[in-house]
Amino acid sequence: MTVDIAAVDTGLLLGPCPFRSLPSSPEDLLVLRQRAGLERAVATGFRSLLYFDPIAGLEQDLAEYESLADWLYFYAVLNPEFPQWQEGVHRAAQESRIAGVRLVPAIHHYGLGATNVRQLVQMAGQLQVPVNLMGRIFDDRIAPRFVEQKAPPLAEVAAFIRANSETTLVLSMFFFGELKALEVNWDELPNAYVDFGCSKPNVASLDELATWFPLERALFGSGAPFYYWGGSRLGLEGSRLDDQQRHGILADNAHKVFTWD
Repeated sequence: MTVDIAAVDTGLLLGPCPFRSLPSSPEDLLVLRQRAGLERAVATGFRSLLYFDPIAGLEQDLAEYESLADWLYFYAVLNPEFPQWQEGVHRAAQESRIAGVRLVPAIHHYGLGATNVRQLVQMAGQLQVPVNLMGRIFDDRIAPRFVEQKAPPLAEVAAFIRANSETTLVLSMFFFGELKALEVNWDELPNAYVDFGCSKPNVASLDELATWFPLERALFGSGAPFYYWGGSRLGLEGSRLDDQQRHGILADNAHKVFTWD
């Protein structure tokens, strides 16, 4: 496929994965960058997502991919039930290679209304650190059976967004139908963004996106190299969005979220 607009991919999934072999060495990611036309990317390592100590996993990823530091950033996966979440939020505020923090209740099994979750998000907001709420890691149809993945209830997600309206929030790995069904008024939530690429919306869904969600708060994240990056990109390329709207989703809106020049 032809890549005409440089993209910011806010949803890379990389590193050692226990379920399949991923081409995610630094050399592999340089190839991905060239093929996908990536200007920058924000990644999450499987070391942080699936292993006991997510901070230790982040440390290994930062070291392994240090040669790509000019364009590859990371989310710090934090579990609010572990005591080091305060350290993780502060590091995200201080280190340029950490773009934000990521919550994964589907795997770590906590409620979004818990006190520690509220405190974590409030601290992130005070330090101007974006918070990514990851609905799931795997497509429910192909999730490994021995991984107990349970996406948070939509009513809980809606309450979470409304309760944390002062913090920059990014929803990722939610299906398109789930996002559309959330009982929230997006126009009253200017700090709420959605990463649509990982939800694999089809062309028809993207064509109607502007009828229910502000396009200036839509981001692009493919899930590559775990998922095929081109699948996400083809939906955008085939939609009736104009070049300005497409460029916003692919790059401009991400620069605003992560306060990149």
